[in-house]
Amino acid sequence: MSNRRTHLRLRTSTVALTGAAALMALLTACNGDGGSPKAVSGNAAPAPGDSATTGSATGGSAGTAPAKASTGSASTGSAGTAGSKGGATGADAAAGGSAPACQASQLGYSWAGTKAAPSGGGGQMQATVALTNNSGHACSLHGFPGVDLVNGGERWSLQRDNTTPHTVTLAGGASAHFTLTYLTTQSGESSAFKPTTVVITAPNQRSSYDLPWRFGAILKQDGATHPGTFIDPVGE
Repeated sequence: MSNRRTHLRLRTSTVALTGAAALMALLTACNGDGGSPKAVSGNAAPAPGDSATTGSATGGSAGTAPAKASTGSASTGSAGTAGSKGGATGADAAAGGSAPACQASQLGYSWAGTKAAPSGGGGQMQATVALTNNSGHACSLHGFPGVDLVNGGERWSLQRDNTTPHTVTLAGGASAHFTLTYLTTQSGESSAFKPTTVVITAPNQRSSYDLPWRFGAILKQDGATHPGTFIDPVGE
């Protein structure tokens, strides 16, 4: 009987101690080290927040992408500005300012008539050649054309007069002109030269164009210092 009571007391004490330990643990959890779990919870809570922030940052980067797209629009605006500059160039060209040189492939070549030379003597005549701008934009010509008279295997490169050239700006469809002054002669004369073709090279170009010659024989003076056949620069 005594042993049973002793065992009961021990069991009761153990229960009491276990209960006290549980109570201490509960109190410790609430008042003691509980801050640490909260701190862990606090640290754990910002982690999703950080992820969310990172997500926002990523979203911000995505938001930055449209901003860059807007910058791209600004670049397009710059392209528009470049276009405006191009327009200004066109305006300058229309006003007689700078314009790109007329390319040989953009020009049409034709005879624009003949007349007696202003000197009025010695059988000199003048034939006018028109150079027409067939491009869709303004272009300019400056200087002397290259002109060769050709007959079979003979080729005569004409000299230039002493006129000072100036720039001519042509709108689309407009024409510039130059004059070929030539000295006529009779076909029976030994110094007569009857061209079949006039080879014309526009100023500052390399490609040439052939026009049929249709004005009869001329006096050949290809070795003369001041021949009666020559050309002047391109003008309006």
